[in-house]
Amino acid sequence: MVTIKEIAQQLGVSPTTVSNVLNGRTGKMSPETRQKVQEALVQNHYVHESRHGDEEPVTHYVAVYCCLGDREHILMDPFCGELLEAAERELRKYGRTMVCGVVDANEDFDERLKCSGLEGAVILGCLEENCEPLARRTGFPIVFIDSGRGNYDNIGLQDYEGGYEVASYMLKQGNDKIAFFCDQRDPVGADGERYRGFLDAVKKYGASFSKEEDYIFLPADKHLRHEVLRRFAKTAKAKGYTGAFFVYDLLANEGINIFFSQGLNVPEDISVVGFDDNIYARLSRPALTTVRQSPAEKGRAAVNLLMKRIYGEEVLAPSLQLPTELIVRESVANRTVRQP
Repeated sequence: MVTIKEIAQQLGVSPTTVSNVLNGRTGKMSPETRQKVQEALVQNHYVHESRHGDEEPVTHYVAVYCCLGDREHILMDPFCGELLEAAERELRKYGRTMVCGVVDANEDFDERLKCSGLEGAVILGCLEENCEPLARRTGFPIVFIDSGRGNYDNIGLQDYEGGYEVASYMLKQGNDKIAFFCDQRDPVGADGERYRGFLDAVKKYGASFSKEEDYIFLPADKHLRHEVLRRFAKTAKAKGYTGAFFVYDLLANEGINIFFSQGLNVPEDISVVGFDDNIYARLSRPALTTVRQSPAEKGRAAVNLLMKRIYGEEVLAPSLQLPTELIVRESVANRTVRQP
């Protein structure tokens, strides 16, 4: 195996510089030097085994935990899977080992973060009001994902802009009565921002929307959720619905399948949009109009921000909102009246 001394000779730096990068002591080091050393360590497949006397090798652990409420199979979800893989690959570049898991409720984060040897954590699904207190209680840096903005580090998305853009597209195509489907009774976090964007688009284009009638709550239980979708499909035409906005693609895919089973055709009878542009959007028939985001980019950005905190480097932007992109496919019909 290549040694620290050999890597130092390759780069023209001292062995101490390489050792400092391996052990997170880069506060006085330029970002360019640190990046150069990290890339050389990866290219040489260097295995980090920092030792103290005769003690066992020290492994640097970073936790990545997801909390998505009652949702099932979280680690199999395309969004979470892509994010976790990107985070793990990025952590390896820094010589870190990822500890990964699912947390059932926000109250459980404290217990999970007591794991000895943690250097930092990346957390998905922490409620905004819990982020700052949790960050204060832990003795190491935390970077949150999709947890709004506050006095804490967060990697988010332009959820409001994405919700506004895809809702505006539906409305401009003449779909003027749209139901909003969400798995939260009162949406918060990313779902709340998508809902807010949707409402502003409805207001701008003068469409009608009633929270009591047109907001459809989808339960976590699959059988109950499918029953809600079946009931909607049976009355959608009579109630004048021309569109359905689903807060993410999995729900949209389920909706399309159940709508078809009830004789409600997409997009002829009702237009459907989702959010995320994951595998469910591409496998949907018809292909789903949706909003694209990059979970992998979120994972990498969260790790890079966390490592800056661990290394004690300057952080210019503790909160980032990554961009979205409208992806137009076949699930939205144009219902505008054309003049001859």
